[in-house]
Amino acid sequence: MQLKFHMKTVNSEVKMTTYTIQLVTQPTPPQLDRIMAIWLQGNLQAHDFIPADYWTGNVPLVRDQISKATLWLVQDQRDHDIIAFCGLQDNYIAGFFVDEQARGRGVGAALMAKLQQTYPKLTLAVYQKNIGAARFYRRHGFTLLKQDRDETTGQLEDVLVWQQPR
Repeated sequence: MQLKFHMKTVNSEVKMTTYTIQLVTQPTPPQLDRIMAIWLQGNLQAHDFIPADYWTGNVPLVRDQISKATLWLVQDQRDHDIIAFCGLQDNYIAGFFVDEQARGRGVGAALMAKLQQTYPKLTLAVYQKNIGAARFYRRHGFTLLKQDRDETTGQLEDVLVWQQPR
């Protein structure tokens, strides 16, 4: 478990937020509900170039896949709410999402740092039109492995890789 602190100024008052990052192998039904809400919200917001019914139609399949994935959860210590998660299949990042209300607070960077401390190599695919996500991954040391086309959406994507320095 890892504690992170983020200071935020609200109405001239400094507030500190504490959150934990933990590995979860068997998410509870409420955890899975929250993860799926973040997943759907994130996909609808980041991928407006893909019809919304693609994402809503894939909820049952993704819910099943997420329940079997290696999950890293970020929880706000005030209310224990999940504010971000990463789903991995071996060293492949199948999903990396931060709740809209937690973006810009260093949550995604802290989660990625934890992953990079834990795994010697990580790969992922990101749609080329998802410029913000691609920029985030490159800032965290990911480099282009190859370009591909997602068979289900027809969208171009970059397959990125990160490896611990030797």
